[in-house]
Amino acid sequence: MLFMSLLLPRGVGKEAVDYLRKLKAPKGITLHDVYVTFGRYDGVVVFEAPNPETAMRFVLDIAFKTDYVVETLSAVPAKEV
Repeated sequence: MLFMSLLLPRGVGKEAVDYLRKLKAPKGITLHDVYVTFGRYDGVVVFEAPNPETAMRFVLDIAFKTDYVVETLSAVPAKEV
């Protein structure tokens, strides 16, 4: 399953961006990429997980370590719909 986590800032700064730059995928997660963005969200993490439970553990870890509000979407390639 493909997921995209949108990161909304809560007053955190350089430490959170540094964390995202060094983000490593734990067992069971394939990290596609991490993007720093302009606009409402400060970052996007694109990753694959075998199931929603594994994805949730990864997302909670990101949220706790960065103090970002995280909104995660599951993604289905348009060609599969």
